[in-house]
Amino acid sequence: MMRKVAASMALGLSVVLLTGCGGSDSKSEDTKSSAPKASKKAPQDQGKDSAAKATGTDGTWKPINKSPIATLTITGSKVTTTGKLACPGVLKPGKKKSESVITLNCESKNPDRSRGTLELDEDGSRSYISWDGPAWGGMIDSLRRA
Repeated sequence: MMRKVAASMALGLSVVLLTGCGGSDSKSEDTKSSAPKASKKAPQDQGKDSAAKATGTDGTWKPINKSPIATLTITGSKVTTTGKLACPGVLKPGKKKSESVITLNCESKNPDRSRGTLELDEDGSRSYISWDGPAWGGMIDSLRRA
């Protein structure tokens, strides 16, 4: 019995909210027609879509693994890192379309992270840097857009 009453109240409230509370005088119709149309997506959803659809390497990236790099910022062919390994660098096209080569120009060289291949994930939200190293391979940083 209680559920039926609650369901009836919810249905009644939703009808009132959907139809609005007011008459059909010309003032309310004028106000409605002059009001800007709202987007179908909520503002927070639009931000998520634009971040997920971002393409290219430009932007600020944060490692998701333990790394001496706090942030990696790419603007065109310029690279800047912050954190324990804070230095400028350059970005050049790689062998594949989805790859770029990063060369850091640090005052004190870091043997684990001086030159590496950056690969961009398909949706553009993640990237991976495979740093040059010994024959078995070097360090790998996994990054997400900040």
